[in-house]
Amino acid sequence: MIFFLLAFPFASDVAAASFDCAKAKGSIETLVCQNPGLSKLDDQLATTYKAALAAVAPSSRQALLKEERNWASYARDICQDAACLEQAYSARIEVLARNEKYIVDTTSCDIPDGSSCRSVVFSRDPNSRIESFNQSLSEQKRSGKIIGCRKLIDLPVGTANGNDSFGGYCVLEDQARRTDVRICNDEMVGHFAIEPADLRTESDKALIDFTNDQCFGG
Repeated sequence: MIFFLLAFPFASDVAAASFDCAKAKGSIETLVCQNPGLSKLDDQLATTYKAALAAVAPSSRQALLKEERNWASYARDICQDAACLEQAYSARIEVLARNEKYIVDTTSCDIPDGSSCRSVVFSRDPNSRIESFNQSLSEQKRSGKIIGCRKLIDLPVGTANGNDSFGGYCVLEDQARRTDVRICNDEMVGHFAIEPADLRTESDKALIDFTNDQCFGG
């Protein structure tokens, strides 16, 4: 059975590792081994990822490797039950199955700006800003750490060398307690905000509005 990634990013194109269920380590591997549905998804992910690696352009290969490694950390660190893992696997398989040649984010013009609009960039890799978010938490002397994100957006100023503001739906772990939050920061000015979020009712628009109101500018 194929499960997650090698611990050696960029070392080779082979980014998934086989493991013996008799030697499963940790709650996630054990859960996958015990659940036939998850085992099937695990194998499907490996097959889909292999096809994605074959399809991607050399210039985007490292981005795909990093993205998949971040996904593995997301699945391991956020999920605590089979339902969460099933959703994480299915969503990741859907992304990989596109077999895209170039690993790029998507952009849409979602924020009204006079007679025009401002762009919102939706990241393929929602976990790419975790270190930055945790640095902001530390600088703001806030307790806890972000252990994974389900969605990430970027609101660029739109000028050369301008500021970018990032917002995400993430999970904050503080003294073994996990809380769904929306969080935002920027790259230049020092904007930062975090608040609890109910992911059952949250939307892209709510995250865009939060990031635009709390962290955009500069």
